Amino acid sequence: MNMSGTIYLSTALAAVAICLCSCSRGVTVSVYNPTTTARNGLVVEIDASSITNRLGNVFSVRDPEGNSVTTQLTCDNKILIQGDFPGLQTRKFFFKKVKDSEGISPADTFCLGQIRHDMQDDFTWENDRGGYRLYGPSYRKGGGNVSGYDIWTKSVDYPVLTARYDDHMAGKISYHKDYGNGMDVYTVGHTLGAGMDALVLPSGEIAYPCAYQECNIIENGPLRMTAKITCYPETIGEDEGVVETRTITLDKGSWLNRTEVSYEGLTKEYGLVNGIVVHKQNPEGYVLDEGKRYLAYADLTDNPANDNGTIYIGIVNAEEPAATGYEGLDPNVGDAVGHIMSHASYKPGEKYVYYWGSGWSKGGVKDMNAWTEYLEGFHDALQHPLEVKVK
Repeated sequence: MNMSGTIYLSTALAAVAICLCSCSRGVTVSVYNPTTTARNGLVVEIDASSITNRLGNVFSVRDPEGNSVTTQLTCDNKILIQGDFPGLQTRKFFFKKVKDSEGISPADTFCLGQIRHDMQDDFTWENDRGGYRLYGPSYRKGGGNVSGYDIWTKSVDYPVLTARYDDHMAGKISYHKDYGNGMDVYTVGHTLGAGMDALVLPSGEIAYPCAYQECNIIENGPLRMTAKITCYPETIGEDEGVVETRTITLDKGSWLNRTEVSYEGLTKEYGLVNGIVVHKQNPEGYVLDEGKRYLAYADLTDNPANDNGTIYIGIVNAEEPAATGYEGLDPNVGDAVGHIMSHASYKPGEKYVYYWGSGWSKGGVKDMNAWTEYLEGFHDALQHPLEVKVK
């Protein structure tokens, strides 16, 4: 099974190997994979100025086979491309200046975010692998208390969430039933859901966040969706007005979201967890990696007898957490009996980065073995990123 993933190339992790040489025909970008493991379907970041200073803002990109390559220019001045990178090999991409978008076809959008003000301000986003939901201000003001990330399963590689909402709101079909491209059959409740983070109070209780206050969609395809989430002010211990900010990034080809978390208003260090809720339908269906590289869970959905398939959920930590483990809920929260969690510490002014996401047995993930193999490979790729050289 080809479970392609995205490696985010930043100074926090390492840099990408890019060799640039300009000639009369354009610019050649070379990306080298220093490991023996093939990395397929990766979205790679390139410093945009290294291209635009030579070619301007209008250019075409082709791979070694001559195929046209989709690009995206991000707000932080990166050019994104996607490619397959065999182990211990270099792949070259050829950038050529063109006039008035000559020869450039409109790109299909794979990564898309939206705010549904007609549905309690849901923020939903998706790529070619899956979709997700976070509840908004109207939901919270209406008395809702769902905390964690929600999952929308997908079995197609094109955007479907807009149509699901439109049809559901029009009373045509329910998005809780699969009409050929997936559905919403995941239960969150007052838990961490499918990978939420949260601070830990001095009492040891988890300070579950509820809904977002503001959502700013920064990038909206075709290859990347990025959104900045600002949460409601909360009281954490003796600190009042603590505001959490999350930057969520989802790229084409990836089963996992990159999430960068920070808090304003804290005066001291607190415990921080991220986790996945465990439901009574599969209370022992989780895997805790001995090396604390990842957490994995097989969720049997809210109605296993309905042939809904299995949702595979995972967390990969950018840095080794202090501990990982299972913790039960007493009392249970609906069908939720506990969490598998990573434990870390958060100091004021820091940024905490981790990865979380899901796959579906009807959408490309064969079984738990395949899922944990992907999570392990994703972690390994973070530790050994594509190398950078500017020539």
